[in-house]
Amino acid sequence: MNQDVLREKWKQFRNELNYQWKQLRPDEIDRIDGRRDSLIFLIETRYGYTRRRAEKEVDLFVDEFSDRLRRAS
Repeated sequence: MNQDVLREKWKQFRNELNYQWKQLRPDEIDRIDGRRDSLIFLIETRYGYTRRRAEKEVDLFVDEFSDRLRRAS
């Protein structure tokens, strides 16, 4: 589910990334292009998180984003 949301709603999701993870540069976000693993790796390296923590952070953020989209529909 999370990967589907990332790919299908990437343009909307991309804008939200800047608010959640301010240390990510726009060019880095562009390279992610909806790929969950790329986002997790970038958060790991930029914030010094473990893989597991980065996965949890991304999954939580995507779930919250999905819920907001569902409520807006």
